[in-house]
Amino acid sequence: MKYKMIALDVDGTLLNNKRELSETNKRALLKAQEEMGVRLILASGRPIEGLTKIAEELQLKDHSGYILPYNGAQIINCRTGKTISEHSIPLDTIKRLYNLSLGQGVNFLTYADHKVVSENVNDPYIKEEAEKNNMPTLEVPNILDFIKKAPAKCMIAGEPAQMDTLEALIKQQLPGLVTVTRSAMAFIELAPWNIHKKQSIAALLDKLDYNRQELIAVGDSYHDVEMIQYAGLGVAVSNAKEAVKACADYVTMSNEEDGIAHMIEKFVFSEYEDAPYSLDEINSLMPNSLMGNLGIVCTALGRGYAEATMPVDIRTRQPMGILHGGANLALAETVAGLGSVALLEPGEMQVGMQVSGNHISSALEGDVMRAEGRIMHQGKSTHVWSVEIYSTKSGKLICTVRVVNSILKQR
Repeated sequence: MKYKMIALDVDGTLLNNKRELSETNKRALLKAQEEMGVRLILASGRPIEGLTKIAEELQLKDHSGYILPYNGAQIINCRTGKTISEHSIPLDTIKRLYNLSLGQGVNFLTYADHKVVSENVNDPYIKEEAEKNNMPTLEVPNILDFIKKAPAKCMIAGEPAQMDTLEALIKQQLPGLVTVTRSAMAFIELAPWNIHKKQSIAALLDKLDYNRQELIAVGDSYHDVEMIQYAGLGVAVSNAKEAVKACADYVTMSNEEDGIAHMIEKFVFSEYEDAPYSLDEINSLMPNSLMGNLGIVCTALGRGYAEATMPVDIRTRQPMGILHGGANLALAETVAGLGSVALLEPGEMQVGMQVSGNHISSALEGDVMRAEGRIMHQGKSTHVWSVEIYSTKSGKLICTVRVVNSILKQR
């Protein structure tokens, strides 16, 4: 499947915990656009101002990308700068939302004139929202008097327990009037009714005449679930909520581990055909074997590519708590062996013939190794594999291994 578009949540997904775009993710996304023709969508609860810098870093203007601020209440074409779709919350609904927030003693905020607008800009949650989006604040005596035009989005900020109570009240008293999501425990995000990331992405794909099977969607939170389920390939980062990961087709590495780049390498840059065996079939062979005893799990398998993980624990560490190099070699030989099995013709079998490793860095107990194997030579009698083993905790390359398998006829 050739994927043509990638929709990315921003905070907790594309950006790391410092709210930075890593160089690894940036390079992968630029390459996907430049070499594979993929178009990007930044789908976020952030206002336009909070997405502009990221869009510039990813060169969305040059590659005809889109931003969907306010959880999809607007769709903006980065190439033309035009807003091609826009929805807003009616002013009478805003008044009712404001009064509910007032009753709970929490802060109501919106966006106007490139500023975060609130009655109390010294509130730490208001400051957090302004800082995250690199926007100045504007304090007004009465926000209802200030809002003259129906806004695309408003937010309510306060202690998590207050937000839980208020969320239930809004859903009870304003059904069918506003879309309510929680980006974080201290924030309630309010958008026009039935407007969310999935709905806006679907409208954009329809406008571009793209099939949703050509879409990858990646997220970490509950407001990403619908777009993850809608996409041809729904992906969650490993730091996502458990319920979000359960809805995804694939769980990539975390936002701290360049999970976007890993996902792109696996599903966009890779052109390997599917293996003739499922992962469940492969992993069912692991128990009561060396692989099972070492905790090795196959996580991806194609014709010419294989991937597996192995924990650094009492089974694979040295007495001082450092990963044993022999365990890495066993992991590499397992990956190469599974890869060769996926390439065999009927009547053939593979046997490991030579393993040569180079240990680059150490790994400590509590880490998990991820091995990626790629076919270097596929001959009639031999397969040569290159296997690279990474730490999932640090992202560092731990070991490189060359594996040679002998291909024999079954007797």
